[in-house]
Amino acid sequence: MTKRWITLVALGLAVLAWRAATAHKLPNFPQVRLQSAEVGRDDSLLRRLTVQVRDPTGKELVSGAEVTVWALHATFGSGLRVEAIQLAPARDPGIYQGEIRFPRAGRWELTIEVIGRYVGDAHFELDVTAPSVSDEGPTQDKPELDFDLPTIRHLAMEWGHLIGFALWLVATAVGLLNPVRYRWLVLIATWAAFTIQGVTGLYKMEYSTPFATPLRLFNLSQIPGVFFAREYISILVVKHVLMLTAMAITLALTLRVWRAKPGERVLLWRALLGVNLTLALAIAAAAAVLGFYHAIVLHFS
Repeated sequence: MTKRWITLVALGLAVLAWRAATAHKLPNFPQVRLQSAEVGRDDSLLRRLTVQVRDPTGKELVSGAEVTVWALHATFGSGLRVEAIQLAPARDPGIYQGEIRFPRAGRWELTIEVIGRYVGDAHFELDVTAPSVSDEGPTQDKPELDFDLPTIRHLAMEWGHLIGFALWLVATAVGLLNPVRYRWLVLIATWAAFTIQGVTGLYKMEYSTPFATPLRLFNLSQIPGVFFAREYISILVVKHVLMLTAMAITLALTLRVWRAKPGERVLLWRALLGVNLTLALAIAAAAAVLGFYHAIVLHFS
């Protein structure tokens, strides 16, 4: 019965993804060209961007459009980003210019969005070098390890989310294998896993989404106008609903164990844990689909 439900959930998510993919048609995007990215004179992290916008055929220059640029770090994603900056129209038609400063060196993924007679965006990669520091002493070959506080926090949250999910699976497996002896240990570990996933999940909604702006837990109505963004958020909502259902079942388990004597209601214990295991596998399937949409939305955003 459990395998059948897992198969149905996975099949339903696959059908949802296929229907969403076939329902979308690409628009008539304008042609966006990054003509130059000049380095600032006094700041090596500053870039002066010059962007050219043409119509979809590439023959006509497009003036009077609203051109916005934002950037995500290629390694840290939205965990390290530059907020949206609007470029100003230049004297020449179809040319837009502006300055953008990056918080650190590295490879950055630029998204240039055009809103006007034609609507669309384009993506470019830009390598930003660190400011050179001259040392009077002898040079030494030292490994470059960019482990600052934001990096450590980002890695801790990303891995912590996986560790919390693994702890939940291990606790559920222990509870199913030995439904009498380790009940309280299973419940404590499960609630600890939920706490870890909750804290890291809030962080991921803030810094680890494919959108330039973070998602808010209770304000999902303002969906970014990016292809497959609605499907991405729909799967995210389904994942949260499954998680809340698992927490409700764990709460029922906790109350049952609190009121029952040791060794009682073994069948009920195993049944509820079996449902929890099914929900965990369904959440894993939703996370896999979410990763697929993440790559698509990141391409279009």
